[in-house]
Amino acid sequence: MKSLIKLILLLFAITSCFAQEGFDVSFEGRALASTGADNPFWFYANQKGRLDSKSNVLGLVQASYKNQFNENNQLEIGGGLLANDGVYDGVKIDELYVTYNWKILQASAGIKHRAEKLRGISSVGGDIIWSNNARALPGIYVEMTEPIKIFKWLEAKGTFGHYFMEEDRYVKNAQVHHKSLELALVFSENDRLSGSMKHYVQFGGTSPVYGEQPHTFSDYIRAFFGRSGGETANGGDQINSLGNGLGSYELAYSMNRDDYKLRLYFQNLFEDASGIELNNFPDGVWGAYLEPKKVSWLDAVVLEYVQTVSQSGRPVAGIYGKEGDRYFYNFTYRSGWTFNERTIGLPFIKPGNFGEENINDRSYVIHLGATGSLRKFSYRGKLSYVTNLGTYKESYETNEHSLYGYGELEYTTSFGILIGSAGLDWSDRTQNSLGVALGYRYKLTK
Repeated sequence: MKSLIKLILLLFAITSCFAQEGFDVSFEGRALASTGADNPFWFYANQKGRLDSKSNVLGLVQASYKNQFNENNQLEIGGGLLANDGVYDGVKIDELYVTYNWKILQASAGIKHRAEKLRGISSVGGDIIWSNNARALPGIYVEMTEPIKIFKWLEAKGTFGHYFMEEDRYVKNAQVHHKSLELALVFSENDRLSGSMKHYVQFGGTSPVYGEQPHTFSDYIRAFFGRSGGETANGGDQINSLGNGLGSYELAYSMNRDDYKLRLYFQNLFEDASGIELNNFPDGVWGAYLEPKKVSWLDAVVLEYVQTVSQSGRPVAGIYGKEGDRYFYNFTYRSGWTFNERTIGLPFIKPGNFGEENINDRSYVIHLGATGSLRKFSYRGKLSYVTNLGTYKESYETNEHSLYGYGELEYTTSFGILIGSAGLDWSDRTQNSLGVALGYRYKLTK
Protein backbone atom coordinates (compact mmCIF):
# COMPACT_ATOMS: atom_id res chain seq x y z
CA MET A 1 0.00 0.00 0.00
CA LYS A 2 2.83 2.44 0.85
CA SER A 3 4.39 1.98 -2.59
CA LEU A 4 1.05 2.68 -4.26
CA ILE A 5 0.60 5.84 -2.19
CA LYS A 6 4.09 6.98 -3.22
CA LEU A 7 3.20 6.30 -6.84
CA ILE A 8 0.09 8.49 -6.63
CA LEU A 9 1.99 11.27 -4.84
CA LEU A 10 4.64 11.12 -7.57
CA LEU A 11 1.88 11.28 -10.18
CA PHE A 12 0.40 14.37 -8.55
CA ALA A 13 3.83 16.00 -8.32
CA ILE A 14 4.53 15.41 -12.00
CA THR A 15 1.15 16.67 -13.14
CA SER A 16 1.42 19.79 -10.97
CA CYS A 17 4.41 20.82 -13.10
CA PHE A 18 2.03 21.05 -16.04
CA ALA A 19 -0.83 22.69 -14.21
CA GLN A 20 -1.06 25.44 -16.81
CA GLU A 21 -2.57 22.86 -19.15
CA GLY A 22 -5.40 21.99 -16.76
CA PHE A 23 -5.02 20.64 -13.25
CA ASP A 24 -7.84 19.75 -10.87
CA VAL A 25 -7.65 18.76 -7.22
CA SER A 26 -10.70 17.91 -5.12
CA PHE A 27 -11.27 16.95 -1.50
CA GLU A 28 -14.37 15.37 -0.03
CA GLY A 29 -15.31 14.25 3.44
CA ARG A 30 -18.49 12.65 4.81
CA ALA A 31 -19.77 11.53 8.19
CA LEU A 32 -22.72 9.14 8.47
CA ALA A 33 -24.91 7.98 11.33
CA SER A 34 -27.76 5.44 11.29
CA THR A 35 -30.23 4.06 13.79
CA GLY A 36 -30.08 0.52 12.40
CA ALA A 37 -27.31 -2.05 12.25
CA ASP A 38 -26.82 -1.13 8.57
CA ASN A 39 -26.84 2.18 6.73
CA PRO A 40 -29.89 2.91 4.55
CA PHE A 41 -29.62 1.17 1.18
CA TRP A 42 -29.05 4.21 -1.04
CA PHE A 43 -26.33 5.54 1.28
CA TYR A 44 -23.99 2.91 -0.16
CA ALA A 45 -25.63 1.33 -3.25
CA ASN A 46 -24.30 2.63 -6.59
CA GLN A 47 -21.72 4.77 -4.75
CA LYS A 48 -18.70 3.36 -6.63
CA GLY A 49 -17.89 1.08 -3.70
CA ARG A 50 -16.74 4.02 -1.60
CA LEU A 51 -19.25 3.34 1.16
CA ASP A 52 -20.73 0.14 2.53
CA SER A 53 -23.49 -0.85 4.92
CA LYS A 54 -21.23 -0.28 7.96
CA SER A 55 -19.42 2.94 6.93
CA ASN A 56 -19.44 5.96 9.25
CA VAL A 57 -16.77 8.19 7.67
CA LEU A 58 -15.27 8.79 4.24
CA GLY A 59 -12.36 10.87 2.99
CA LEU A 60 -11.54 11.20 -0.71
CA VAL A 61 -8.71 13.09 -2.43
CA GLN A 62 -8.62 13.24 -6.24
CA ALA A 63 -6.40 14.94 -8.79
CA SER A 64 -6.27 15.02 -12.58
CA TYR A 65 -4.18 16.64 -15.27
CA LYS A 66 -5.42 17.31 -18.80
CA ASN A 67 -3.44 18.38 -21.83
CA GLN A 68 -5.31 19.34 -25.00
CA PHE A 69 -2.65 18.91 -27.67
CA ASN A 70 -4.94 19.91 -30.51
CA GLU A 71 -8.56 19.59 -31.60
CA ASN A 72 -8.35 15.79 -31.93
CA ASN A 73 -5.91 14.76 -29.19
CA GLN A 74 -6.22 15.02 -25.42
CA LEU A 75 -4.36 13.32 -22.57
CA GLU A 76 -5.69 12.93 -19.03
CA ILE A 77 -3.86 11.48 -16.03
CA GLY A 78 -5.76 11.06 -12.79
CA GLY A 79 -5.86 9.35 -9.46
CA GLY A 80 -7.47 9.33 -6.07
CA LEU A 81 -7.06 8.02 -2.55
CA LEU A 82 -10.02 6.81 -0.51
CA ALA A 83 -10.12 6.39 3.26
CA ASN A 84 -13.18 4.92 4.97
CA ASP A 85 -14.31 2.60 7.71
CA GLY A 86 -16.79 -0.25 7.57
CA VAL A 87 -16.46 -3.71 6.05
CA TYR A 88 -13.33 -2.73 4.11
CA ASP A 89 -11.76 0.00 6.21
CA GLY A 90 -8.42 1.69 5.63
CA VAL A 91 -6.76 3.69 2.87
CA LYS A 92 -7.01 2.40 -0.69
CA ILE A 93 -6.65 3.53 -4.27
CA ASP A 94 -9.92 4.83 -5.63
CA GLU A 95 -8.60 5.62 -9.12
CA LEU A 96 -5.26 5.65 -10.93
CA TYR A 97 -5.50 5.95 -14.69
CA VAL A 98 -4.35 7.38 -17.99
CA THR A 99 -6.92 8.33 -20.63
CA TYR A 100 -6.23 9.36 -24.23
CA ASN A 101 -8.81 10.84 -26.59
CA TRP A 102 -8.27 10.73 -30.33
CA LYS A 103 -11.16 12.06 -32.40
CA ILE A 104 -14.12 9.83 -31.45
CA LEU A 105 -12.03 7.17 -29.66
CA GLN A 106 -11.24 7.20 -25.95
CA ALA A 107 -8.82 4.68 -24.41
CA SER A 108 -8.25 4.32 -20.66
CA ALA A 109 -5.76 2.17 -18.75
CA GLY A 110 -5.57 1.63 -15.00
CA ILE A 111 -8.27 1.95 -12.34
CA LYS A 112 -11.05 4.26 -13.46
CA HIS A 113 -14.75 4.44 -12.66
CA ARG A 114 -17.25 4.30 -15.47
CA ALA A 115 -18.89 7.64 -16.25
CA GLU A 116 -22.11 8.29 -14.35
CA LYS A 117 -25.25 7.77 -16.45
CA LEU A 118 -28.72 9.29 -16.17
CA ARG A 119 -27.44 11.85 -13.64
CA GLY A 120 -27.06 9.19 -10.96
CA ILE A 121 -30.79 8.79 -10.25
CA SER A 122 -31.37 5.41 -11.97
CA SER A 123 -31.81 2.34 -9.76
CA VAL A 124 -29.26 0.48 -11.91
CA GLY A 125 -26.97 3.43 -12.56
CA GLY A 126 -28.10 3.41 -16.18
CA ASP A 127 -26.53 -0.03 -16.75
CA ILE A 128 -28.02 -3.21 -15.30
CA ILE A 129 -24.71 -5.12 -15.67
CA TRP A 130 -22.27 -2.39 -14.55
CA SER A 131 -24.03 0.02 -12.21
CA ASN A 132 -21.01 1.50 -10.37
CA ASN A 133 -22.12 -0.35 -7.25
CA ALA A 134 -18.59 -1.72 -6.75
CA ARG A 135 -15.11 -0.26 -6.87
CA ALA A 136 -13.48 0.22 -10.26
CA LEU A 137 -11.83 -2.83 -11.81
CA PRO A 138 -8.24 -2.39 -13.05
CA GLY A 139 -7.82 -2.88 -16.79
CA ILE A 140 -8.15 -1.21 -20.16
CA TYR A 141 -11.30 0.23 -21.72
CA VAL A 142 -11.77 1.62 -25.23
CA GLU A 143 -14.98 3.29 -26.31
CA MET A 144 -16.37 5.38 -29.12
CA THR A 145 -17.46 8.73 -27.72
CA GLU A 146 -19.68 9.34 -30.74
CA PRO A 147 -21.32 6.92 -33.19
CA ILE A 148 -20.16 6.54 -36.76
CA LYS A 149 -22.61 6.85 -39.63
CA ILE A 150 -22.90 3.74 -41.78
CA PHE A 151 -25.76 5.30 -43.71
CA LYS A 152 -27.62 8.54 -43.13
CA TRP A 153 -30.24 6.55 -41.23
CA LEU A 154 -27.96 4.02 -39.50
CA GLU A 155 -25.28 4.59 -36.84
CA ALA A 156 -22.96 2.26 -34.96
CA LYS A 157 -21.03 2.53 -31.71
CA GLY A 158 -18.91 0.07 -29.75
CA THR A 159 -16.73 -0.55 -26.69
CA PHE A 160 -13.97 -3.00 -25.78
CA GLY A 161 -12.42 -3.80 -22.42
CA HIS A 162 -10.23 -6.23 -20.53
CA TYR A 163 -10.08 -6.29 -16.73
CA PHE A 164 -8.36 -8.10 -13.88
CA MET A 165 -10.18 -9.22 -10.75
CA GLU A 166 -8.79 -9.40 -7.22
CA GLU A 167 -6.93 -12.26 -5.57
CA ASP A 168 -9.22 -12.51 -2.56
CA ARG A 169 -12.10 -14.33 -4.26
CA TYR A 170 -13.15 -17.95 -4.88
CA VAL A 171 -11.32 -18.12 -8.23
CA LYS A 172 -8.24 -16.01 -7.66
CA ASN A 173 -7.04 -13.47 -10.24
CA ALA A 174 -9.74 -14.15 -12.82
CA GLN A 175 -9.86 -11.94 -15.91
CA VAL A 176 -12.83 -10.26 -17.57
CA HIS A 177 -13.31 -9.78 -21.30
CA HIS A 178 -15.83 -7.16 -22.45
CA LYS A 179 -17.26 -5.86 -25.70
CA SER A 180 -20.42 -4.13 -26.83
CA LEU A 181 -22.06 -3.03 -30.04
CA GLU A 182 -24.88 -0.57 -30.55
CA LEU A 183 -26.81 -0.01 -33.79
CA ALA A 184 -29.25 2.89 -34.13
CA LEU A 185 -31.93 3.85 -36.61
CA VAL A 186 -31.91 7.63 -37.03
CA PHE A 187 -35.39 8.75 -38.04
CA SER A 188 -34.52 12.43 -37.70
CA GLU A 189 -32.10 14.70 -35.88
CA ASN A 190 -34.34 14.40 -32.81
CA ASP A 191 -35.54 10.77 -32.96
CA ARG A 192 -33.34 7.71 -32.53
CA LEU A 193 -34.09 4.01 -31.94
CA SER A 194 -31.09 2.03 -30.70
CA GLY A 195 -30.40 -1.61 -29.93
CA SER A 196 -27.24 -2.82 -28.22
CA MET A 197 -25.64 -5.90 -26.73
CA LYS A 198 -23.08 -5.91 -23.92
CA HIS A 199 -21.04 -9.07 -23.33
CA TYR A 200 -18.74 -9.99 -20.42
CA VAL A 201 -16.81 -13.19 -19.75
CA GLN A 202 -14.95 -14.13 -16.57
CA PHE A 203 -12.17 -16.60 -17.40
CA GLY A 204 -8.74 -17.70 -16.24
CA GLY A 205 -7.65 -17.51 -12.61
CA THR A 206 -7.05 -20.32 -10.14
CA SER A 207 -9.93 -22.34 -8.69
CA PRO A 208 -9.59 -24.20 -5.37
CA VAL A 209 -11.49 -27.09 -6.99
CA TYR A 210 -10.40 -27.18 -10.65
CA GLY A 211 -6.98 -25.54 -10.35
CA GLU A 212 -5.61 -23.15 -12.93
CA GLN A 213 -8.24 -22.21 -15.50
CA PRO A 214 -7.53 -21.76 -19.23
CA HIS A 215 -6.03 -18.34 -19.94
CA THR A 216 -3.90 -18.60 -23.10
CA PHE A 217 -4.49 -16.46 -26.17
CA SER A 218 -6.50 -19.24 -27.80
CA ASP A 219 -8.64 -19.39 -24.66
CA TYR A 220 -9.15 -15.64 -24.91
CA ILE A 221 -10.37 -16.10 -28.50
CA ARG A 222 -12.83 -18.72 -27.24
CA ALA A 223 -14.08 -16.30 -24.59
CA PHE A 224 -14.33 -13.49 -27.15
CA PHE A 225 -16.59 -15.49 -29.46
CA GLY A 226 -18.46 -17.33 -26.67
CA ARG A 227 -17.12 -20.72 -27.77
CA SER A 228 -16.78 -23.83 -25.62
CA GLY A 229 -13.54 -24.53 -23.76
CA GLY A 230 -10.73 -26.77 -24.98
CA GLU A 231 -9.21 -29.85 -23.41
CA THR A 232 -7.81 -27.93 -20.43
CA ALA A 233 -11.24 -26.56 -19.47
CA ASN A 234 -13.52 -28.28 -16.97
CA GLY A 235 -16.33 -30.49 -18.23
CA GLY A 236 -19.05 -27.84 -17.99
CA ASP A 237 -17.04 -25.31 -19.98
CA GLN A 238 -16.32 -27.91 -22.66
CA ILE A 239 -20.07 -28.39 -23.12
CA ASN A 240 -21.09 -24.75 -22.75
CA SER A 241 -19.03 -21.62 -23.38
CA LEU A 242 -15.67 -21.04 -21.71
CA GLY A 243 -15.81 -19.20 -18.40
CA ASN A 244 -18.69 -17.30 -16.86
CA GLY A 245 -20.45 -15.37 -19.62
CA LEU A 246 -23.10 -12.75 -18.94
CA GLY A 247 -24.47 -9.67 -20.60
CA SER A 248 -27.38 -7.50 -21.53
CA TYR A 249 -29.53 -6.38 -24.42
CA GLU A 250 -30.85 -2.81 -24.49
CA LEU A 251 -33.59 -1.35 -26.66
CA ALA A 252 -34.02 2.41 -26.33
CA TYR A 253 -35.92 5.21 -28.02
CA SER A 254 -34.65 8.78 -27.59
CA MET A 255 -36.52 11.90 -28.60
CA ASN A 256 -35.62 15.57 -28.33
CA ARG A 257 -38.37 18.21 -28.36
CA ASP A 258 -38.55 21.93 -27.63
CA ASP A 259 -39.88 21.27 -24.12
CA TYR A 260 -38.10 18.07 -23.12
CA LYS A 261 -35.75 15.19 -23.82
CA LEU A 262 -37.15 11.70 -23.29
CA ARG A 263 -35.50 8.28 -23.29
CA LEU A 264 -37.54 5.08 -23.07
CA TYR A 265 -35.51 1.91 -22.53
CA PHE A 266 -35.51 -1.77 -21.69
CA GLN A 267 -32.39 -3.61 -20.52
CA ASN A 268 -32.47 -7.35 -19.96
CA LEU A 269 -29.74 -9.49 -18.45
CA PHE A 270 -28.60 -12.95 -19.47
CA GLU A 271 -26.30 -15.62 -18.08
CA ASP A 272 -26.54 -18.31 -20.75
CA ALA A 273 -28.25 -19.29 -24.01
CA SER A 274 -31.73 -19.25 -22.46
CA GLY A 275 -31.34 -15.59 -21.54
CA ILE A 276 -29.79 -14.73 -24.89
CA GLU A 277 -32.88 -16.26 -26.50
CA LEU A 278 -35.02 -14.09 -24.15
CA ASN A 279 -36.56 -17.05 -22.35
CA ASN A 280 -36.27 -14.95 -19.18
CA PHE A 281 -38.42 -12.13 -20.61
CA PRO A 282 -39.61 -9.76 -19.14
CA ASP A 283 -36.75 -9.79 -16.59
CA GLY A 284 -34.71 -6.60 -16.68
CA VAL A 285 -35.25 -2.90 -16.19
CA TRP A 286 -37.98 -0.92 -17.95
CA GLY A 287 -37.45 2.82 -17.70
CA ALA A 288 -38.47 6.32 -18.76
CA TYR A 289 -35.97 9.15 -18.28
CA LEU A 290 -37.15 12.74 -18.79
CA GLU A 291 -35.23 16.02 -18.91
CA PRO A 292 -37.70 18.94 -18.98
CA LYS A 293 -36.26 22.08 -20.58
CA LYS A 294 -38.65 24.67 -19.21
CA VAL A 295 -38.86 23.66 -15.54
CA SER A 296 -36.12 25.66 -13.84
CA TRP A 297 -36.01 23.62 -10.63
CA LEU A 298 -36.11 20.13 -12.21
CA ASP A 299 -33.21 18.81 -14.27
CA ALA A 300 -34.29 15.18 -14.70
CA VAL A 301 -36.70 12.53 -13.43
CA VAL A 302 -36.67 8.76 -13.96
CA LEU A 303 -39.26 6.05 -13.41
CA GLU A 304 -38.15 2.40 -13.55
CA TYR A 305 -39.65 -1.03 -13.10
CA VAL A 306 -37.16 -3.83 -12.43
CA GLN A 307 -37.76 -7.55 -12.11
CA THR A 308 -35.46 -10.57 -11.86
CA VAL A 309 -37.99 -13.27 -11.00
CA SER A 310 -38.22 -15.33 -14.23
CA GLN A 311 -34.60 -16.46 -14.71
CA SER A 312 -35.81 -18.64 -17.61
CA GLY A 313 -37.91 -20.73 -15.24
CA ARG A 314 -37.33 -22.76 -12.12
CA PRO A 315 -34.21 -24.97 -12.44
CA VAL A 316 -34.66 -28.71 -12.85
CA ALA A 317 -31.74 -30.84 -11.65
CA GLY A 318 -30.13 -33.01 -14.31
CA ILE A 319 -31.98 -31.48 -17.28
CA TYR A 320 -29.75 -29.51 -19.67
CA GLY A 321 -31.10 -26.04 -20.34
CA LYS A 322 -33.07 -25.98 -17.08
CA GLU A 323 -30.28 -25.11 -14.69
CA GLY A 324 -31.78 -21.67 -14.05
CA ASP A 325 -30.01 -18.39 -14.73
CA ARG A 326 -29.07 -17.55 -11.11
CA TYR A 327 -28.12 -13.99 -12.03
CA PHE A 328 -24.56 -12.93 -11.21
CA TYR A 329 -23.59 -16.36 -9.85
CA ASN A 330 -21.62 -19.16 -11.48
CA PHE A 331 -20.79 -22.65 -10.21
CA THR A 332 -17.11 -22.41 -11.21
CA TYR A 333 -16.64 -18.69 -10.56
CA ARG A 334 -18.54 -18.79 -7.28
CA SER A 335 -17.77 -15.22 -6.25
CA GLY A 336 -19.92 -14.39 -9.25
CA TRP A 337 -20.28 -10.97 -10.79
CA THR A 338 -18.80 -9.15 -7.80
CA PHE A 339 -15.69 -7.16 -6.98
CA ASN A 340 -14.52 -6.97 -3.36
CA GLU A 341 -17.73 -8.85 -2.52
CA ARG A 342 -19.89 -6.06 -3.95
CA THR A 343 -22.27 -6.73 -6.85
CA ILE A 344 -20.95 -4.98 -9.96
CA GLY A 345 -24.36 -4.67 -11.56
CA LEU A 346 -27.98 -4.46 -10.36
CA PRO A 347 -27.57 -3.57 -6.64
CA PHE A 348 -30.74 -5.35 -5.49
CA ILE A 349 -29.06 -8.73 -6.05
CA LYS A 350 -27.45 -9.69 -2.74
CA PRO A 351 -24.47 -12.06 -3.06
CA GLY A 352 -23.69 -14.70 -0.46
CA ASN A 353 -20.59 -14.91 1.67
CA PHE A 354 -17.27 -15.97 0.16
CA GLY A 355 -17.96 -18.62 -2.50
CA GLU A 356 -21.59 -19.10 -1.48
CA GLU A 357 -24.70 -18.72 -3.63
CA ASN A 358 -26.80 -15.56 -3.69
CA ILE A 359 -28.95 -14.68 -0.71
CA ASN A 360 -31.44 -12.83 -2.89
CA ASP A 361 -31.61 -12.55 -6.68
CA ARG A 362 -35.38 -12.55 -7.33
CA SER A 363 -37.01 -9.14 -6.89
CA TYR A 364 -39.67 -6.74 -8.11
CA VAL A 365 -38.70 -3.05 -7.91
CA ILE A 366 -40.54 0.20 -8.64
CA HIS A 367 -38.12 3.13 -8.56
CA LEU A 368 -38.49 6.90 -8.83
CA GLY A 369 -35.57 9.32 -8.98
CA ALA A 370 -35.28 13.07 -9.50
CA THR A 371 -32.60 15.77 -9.51
CA GLY A 372 -32.56 19.52 -9.96
CA SER A 373 -31.44 22.85 -8.55
CA LEU A 374 -32.80 26.11 -7.17
CA ARG A 375 -30.45 29.06 -6.82
CA LYS A 376 -27.42 27.82 -4.86
CA PHE A 377 -29.10 24.58 -3.85
CA SER A 378 -29.08 21.34 -5.82
CA TYR A 379 -30.90 18.17 -4.87
CA ARG A 380 -31.20 14.50 -5.72
CA GLY A 381 -33.76 12.01 -4.48
CA LYS A 382 -34.51 8.30 -4.87
CA LEU A 383 -37.43 6.18 -3.72
CA SER A 384 -37.61 2.41 -4.35
CA TYR A 385 -40.32 -0.05 -3.40
CA VAL A 386 -38.81 -3.55 -3.45
CA THR A 387 -40.30 -7.01 -3.10
CA ASN A 388 -37.64 -9.68 -2.49
CA LEU A 389 -38.36 -13.37 -3.00
CA GLY A 390 -34.96 -14.86 -2.14
CA THR A 391 -33.68 -17.37 -4.72
CA TYR A 392 -35.16 -20.35 -6.53
CA LYS A 393 -33.02 -22.61 -4.37
CA GLU A 394 -33.75 -20.84 -1.06
CA SER A 395 -37.00 -18.90 -1.35
CA TYR A 396 -38.11 -16.70 1.51
CA GLU A 397 -40.97 -18.25 3.48
CA THR A 398 -42.80 -14.95 3.06
CA ASN A 399 -41.79 -12.28 0.57
CA GLU A 400 -39.94 -9.27 1.94
CA HIS A 401 -41.46 -5.85 1.24
CA SER A 402 -39.08 -2.92 1.58
CA LEU A 403 -39.01 0.81 0.94
CA TYR A 404 -35.68 2.56 0.32
CA GLY A 405 -35.77 6.36 0.45
CA TYR A 406 -32.93 8.84 -0.05
CA GLY A 407 -32.57 12.60 -0.34
CA GLU A 408 -29.48 14.73 -0.85
CA LEU A 409 -29.11 18.51 -0.75
CA GLU A 410 -26.01 20.46 -1.78
CA TYR A 411 -25.34 24.15 -1.09
CA THR A 412 -22.64 25.92 -3.09
CA THR A 413 -20.52 28.53 -1.33
CA SER A 414 -17.38 30.42 -2.24
CA PHE A 415 -15.35 28.02 -0.10
CA GLY A 416 -16.80 24.73 -1.35
CA ILE A 417 -19.98 22.67 -1.35
CA LEU A 418 -21.85 21.65 1.78
CA ILE A 419 -23.72 18.35 1.54
CA GLY A 420 -26.55 17.01 3.64
CA SER A 421 -28.38 13.75 3.04
CA ALA A 422 -30.91 11.51 4.73
CA GLY A 423 -32.04 7.95 4.10
CA LEU A 424 -34.83 5.75 5.37
CA ASP A 425 -35.19 1.98 4.95
CA TRP A 426 -38.39 0.22 5.96
CA SER A 427 -38.79 -3.56 5.79
CA ASP A 428 -41.31 -6.05 7.09
CA ARG A 429 -38.52 -8.64 7.40
CA THR A 430 -35.40 -6.87 8.71
CA GLN A 431 -34.60 -3.96 11.00
CA ASN A 432 -35.64 -0.48 9.83
CA SER A 433 -32.96 2.18 9.52
CA LEU A 434 -32.91 5.98 9.51
CA GLY A 435 -29.67 7.65 8.52
CA VAL A 436 -28.24 11.14 8.16
CA ALA A 437 -24.97 12.30 6.62
CA LEU A 438 -23.04 15.55 6.44
CA GLY A 439 -20.33 16.23 3.90
CA TYR A 440 -18.06 18.81 2.36
CA ARG A 441 -16.47 18.99 -1.07
CA TYR A 442 -13.89 21.44 -2.41
CA LYS A 443 -12.42 21.58 -5.90
CA LEU A 444 -9.43 23.59 -7.06
CA THR A 445 -8.95 24.14 -10.78
CA LYS A 446 -5.92 25.70 -12.45
